[in-house]
Amino acid sequence: MHLNMRQSAKVVSLSALLLCVLAACTPGVETSEAQEQEQQQEQEQQQEQQQGKAETGAETKDMDNVSGDPVLTSQRYFDLLAAGEFEQAYVMWAPNTPTGEGGSDLFERSMLAYQSFDGKTMGDAHTEGAAGTLYAEVPIQVSGSRRGESFSRAGTMELARCNDVPGCSDDERRWRIRAINLEEE
Repeated sequence: MHLNMRQSAKVVSLSALLLCVLAACTPGVETSEAQEQEQQQEQEQQQEQQQGKAETGAETKDMDNVSGDPVLTSQRYFDLLAAGEFEQAYVMWAPNTPTGEGGSDLFERSMLAYQSFDGKTMGDAHTEGAAGTLYAEVPIQVSGSRRGESFSRAGTMELARCNDVPGCSDDERRWRIRAINLEEE
């Protein structure tokens, strides 16, 4: 039997509840209803904390897997947009860009204008280095529907990251989006 994290938490909660009920019905074991509720709440809180840590770890692992490859980073961005994960997609923008400086609320509002969105990387990245920074240009294709109008355009996604020079943090070594340039219709 295969259970996801939420199903496992429900099974554990139900098991804990069953054990509490059985303990209350067992002769010679006296527990108050308040104690049982307190124990159940503690168990649920522990399970929620463990589940939150597992989900955060999975997101970090996903980002670690793509952080070294600008093509995978670009595709991850498109996948997040298609899934409606705008906050996570916004974080992938370099902070010193118009999109990065606009804030996550403005970014999310702009993305809500799309009824459908699909983005794909279309080949290898062209990468160059300069003054301790790597720059990459990834060919892309985007399509979908925005404000009821269909669109499909080719272009490039520009990314940058620290070139593993001394003093770069792990975060600075992640590819960040600098711009998305699409052909005019």
